[in-house]
Amino acid sequence: MEDKFLIESLNSLLKDDLFKILAKFNIKIAKSTVKGKIIEKVTEAYENNTSAFLEIFSKDTISLLSQFNVEKNQVSEQDFFEYEEFLLPLQSFGFISKNVIKEKDNNHYLISTWFIETINSISQKEENKVLIDSYQELEMLILGMIRFYGVIDEHKLLELLLPTFKDITLEKIHAFIDCRWILNVFISKLEDSGSKTIYLVADSVSEPVDILHETIKYDGLEYKILTNDEYKNYWNYFFIEKTQEVADLIALLMSHKMQGAQIGFEITTIIDRLKNNLPIEEIVSDSKTRIKFDNSNSESIFTALVTKISKSLPLWTLKGHSYVEVFGENQPPRVVNKVGRNENCPCGSGKKYKKCCGK
Repeated sequence: MEDKFLIESLNSLLKDDLFKILAKFNIKIAKSTVKGKIIEKVTEAYENNTSAFLEIFSKDTISLLSQFNVEKNQVSEQDFFEYEEFLLPLQSFGFISKNVIKEKDNNHYLISTWFIETINSISQKEENKVLIDSYQELEMLILGMIRFYGVIDEHKLLELLLPTFKDITLEKIHAFIDCRWILNVFISKLEDSGSKTIYLVADSVSEPVDILHETIKYDGLEYKILTNDEYKNYWNYFFIEKTQEVADLIALLMSHKMQGAQIGFEITTIIDRLKNNLPIEEIVSDSKTRIKFDNSNSESIFTALVTKISKSLPLWTLKGHSYVEVFGENQPPRVVNKVGRNENCPCGSGKKYKKCCGK
């Protein structure tokens, strides 16, 4: 078991996803448990019952591989390209490894070594390297774009991808999302019951209808467009723009004897909640339950820094723009609006929110 690969993968999941994993093993812990402790429990579940863990996380892959002739090491290139996305989760969870696999007398070893040999032999061909790179590029752009905008109309996503992938269509985008393991896990879909338009939602968006409701208010605002490399930064769930305000916040937290993992958690949580359009006072109040400020001045500095970050941060409600970019330095107060139960649903169906997306 390569713990570092497993832990890296688990770190990329939300706490709710980790609780779902534990539920499969009938393990119950308090919802308030910190993420690190939850990951420890998941790792223990793997170590205590490797077979069950393998069954849960790679059932489809193992079923696929069992259809091929393992003894002859035969698999068609088309089959490989259709299921190449399963390589990542298998490696991430330590189920296959390019290092030495010690357990040579079981089916797991046979499947692992056969799959690696197959991948190596097929991927050495130059034309196949191009195809694999193209798939990975498309995956990173789709997830990066959706995470940057939070909630995005499928037609807008298509428009953004067309300059790079000339033959891309809505059908191909949805088929790709449905079959790629990472995209299937981290992207959800919200359908407008009236127009049937599908909105693609990032994993960190807690209330997509609220975000959509706010976005519609800025109908004349164009989406902020990034370069492909900039979009791909957001493929990483933990990517943070290194602004001066963020650097100052890191320094403040370090002065309060917080360490790397704790600081990363706090900053990621603050940015995530700002993008989810939560009030600053609510965000600060939550952080104070974990950060022990040594005096009221430090607390004031913390609040001021979070406020500054909220002004310069690319926001989902503003289609990737910051408040300063839209309103200027003398911007109006940051107001958080929620969709009322009896208001018209922002998806455009004409129904009340409570009878549509708010069910």
